[in-house]
Amino acid sequence: MKLSPNDTVAKCPKCGNNTEFEANSLQVAEDCCEVWVVCACGFDPTSELSGSRYEDTWGGVDNANIRMALDCWNDAIADEVHR
Repeated sequence: MKLSPNDTVAKCPKCGNNTEFEANSLQVAEDCCEVWVVCACGFDPTSELSGSRYEDTWGGVDNANIRMALDCWNDAIADEVHR
């Protein structure tokens, strides 16, 4: 997905991008899926942070879930900066 230039999404610490992401979804339990975004460069700040991805029953990658996944991205980037 491609976002318009913005000041809302944290920049990728690897490449500086904050407009191009790939939305992902994975079923992790019978009634739970994780939804997250990965930078176009492949960086995923949620990969090593347990519980840092958005959890959704159906795991859709619609606009509402992508917005939540971008919030999780922002939180994970902030956590990484403070480590």
